[in-house]
Amino acid sequence: AGFPAVFPVNPKHKEVLGFPCYPSLADIPGAVDHVVVSIPAGAVLKLLDDCAAKRVRSVHFFTAGFGEIGDEAKGELEKAMLAKAKEGGFRIIGPNCVGLYVPKSRLVNDLNSPLETGPVAFLSQSGGHAQNLPDQSRARGLRFSKVVSYGNALDVNESELLEYFSRDPETEIIAAYIEGVKEGPRFRKALAGAAARKPVVIYKGGRTEAGRRAAYGHTASMTSSVAVFESLFRQTG
Repeated sequence: AGFPAVFPVNPKHKEVLGFPCYPSLADIPGAVDHVVVSIPAGAVLKLLDDCAAKRVRSVHFFTAGFGEIGDEAKGELEKAMLAKAKEGGFRIIGPNCVGLYVPKSRLVNDLNSPLETGPVAFLSQSGGHAQNLPDQSRARGLRFSKVVSYGNALDVNESELLEYFSRDPETEIIAAYIEGVKEGPRFRKALAGAAARKPVVIYKGGRTEAGRRAAYGHTASMTSSVAVFESLFRQTG
């Protein structure tokens, strides 16, 4: 996509797709803004220490196998990850997601995503939807300002994203795929504020029994009753 600076990191390789490959984050010369993580869950705490030392701004965990699998130890691991992020002054996107698609910055997560920008922002708990909506909207002429797949919402969650997109001058329409919410009162306030400024379209996951099982197995989201969400949507316009 022509992103200006990409640094592969893998201790087993000297080069990846023509790029110099570094054995660790600390070995990259100069500044690193954003880190995309695709390593086993057991190795992430050391990586987060490196992110803090490197003064990274944000860390996207493509890696899955955290709290969504229902394992108590992995839930404790997520808490430790969040503590390191707060101490290190960076934010976590995910885990268990495809992260960011920002065509203006040439930051993409899929080869088929269009590089033209547009007025629609999309926040999605599903990585598949975050990739498929821009790809399949190409022929319909829909283009996106930014898409954020946020997975387990350990740190950055749907409420914060709604707040951000409601203020984003590059976004005119907000779309969302949501399985469950982390902070009910904050979500209601964020949704009301966003809907007062811009059109908001929400696709609620878990509308059927099979959907609820899928949502729980996907991000461990305990989906509230659809009636509760529909009432909230009516109240917030």
